[in-house]
Amino acid sequence: MTAPTPTPSHSAFAPLAIRAFALLWTANVLSNTGGWMQSTGAAWEMTSLTQEPIFVALLAAAGTLPMFLFCFFAGILADRFDRRRYIIVCQVWMMAVAATLALLAWLGRLDHWSLLGLSFCMGLGNAMNAPAWHAVVPEIVSGPLLRPAIALNSAGFNLARTVGPVLGQILLGLVGVFLLFAINACTYIGVIFAMASWRRPADAQAGHRRESFLQAARSGIAFVRGSGELKAVFARGLCFFVPGIAISTLLPVIGRFELGLDEFAFGILYAVFGAGAVAGAVLMPTLNRLLGPDRANIWAMGLHAASVLIAALVMTPWVVGACIALSGACWITVIANNSTAVQSILPNFMRARGMAVHQMVFFGAMVAGSLLWGKLATLFGTQPTLIASAVALVPFTILAASIRLPGSSLPRP
Repeated sequence: MTAPTPTPSHSAFAPLAIRAFALLWTANVLSNTGGWMQSTGAAWEMTSLTQEPIFVALLAAAGTLPMFLFCFFAGILADRFDRRRYIIVCQVWMMAVAATLALLAWLGRLDHWSLLGLSFCMGLGNAMNAPAWHAVVPEIVSGPLLRPAIALNSAGFNLARTVGPVLGQILLGLVGVFLLFAINACTYIGVIFAMASWRRPADAQAGHRRESFLQAARSGIAFVRGSGELKAVFARGLCFFVPGIAISTLLPVIGRFELGLDEFAFGILYAVFGAGAVAGAVLMPTLNRLLGPDRANIWAMGLHAASVLIAALVMTPWVVGACIALSGACWITVIANNSTAVQSILPNFMRARGMAVHQMVFFGAMVAGSLLWGKLATLFGTQPTLIASAVALVPFTILAASIRLPGSSLPRP
């Protein structure tokens, strides 16, 4: 039976009343803080090794490409085996990769190719972990608390994105990139402990279908192909993520070369996106109640396009920071509402595979967008590229408005 939940509440923080969710959420926030310390340190290090925007884009792609290549494979494994133990194995892998980065940095052997390669390995760990992680949330939280729980997961990620870059850039200036990688390696211990202390509900374990790997792959593909609702969510996601990723991809270039920021201010620039996303997660239940998830997503896409255009036209630290914060709020609104819609469609035995396909679409769009906008920035410059991405998002927003999001048929929080 699914873990008991408290009386349904419209509060964005209601899922934290569930002890298992609160423990895992806290551990994940700490781990993601370490991850963002590492990510901003790696981005700064890459801009120290080369000034070519394409290499910065390759660094972003190296972390996200594995999500596209291996996520479905990971979803099959997570649906066939105990998700709790499976997640622990993934956490150990990522801890080992972070420790390797720390060792190379300590020895002075870290160059742009090893940085790209190990970023890919870290992305591989995230790819293998993500479907199982998303699939266990409905095993802990159910009913009307599911949407705020998903939003809280995204908010926790972006809270880490707010704190991690600032701490990371302070320590980077004082000690060097080695410490950021070492701290990140240590933060995985908390997630391992939290996951080891959680006990899966008996009905969730019994719900596993003992299919062969090929049978699981075929049934997963057949389910996705036969679901018009899933296709609608994926189509809307593609409309946003390909053009919308431009400003996040080019953020290191914007911060260091367009705005000329130092290490601390560079970390602040990363942090304001996360601050905006946290604010968006807190406000999202109210926005969904007033507008409905469909309209909330469309408004978020339009506001994101406007914020990118303003940032490109008025390239000053304060204006760019405000636009980045607004973009963070828009980003989390689209991601959380899309994820909830997918979760509502999938049965438990198919959940990891279905979420894997959702993650493949999401990260595939991000990889394609990162490489596209990185190449355009190399050829034509950062500001024209940002303007082009904002303009491109307008017709895609109109197209997305014609696609009904299944989540809008669910009870609103």
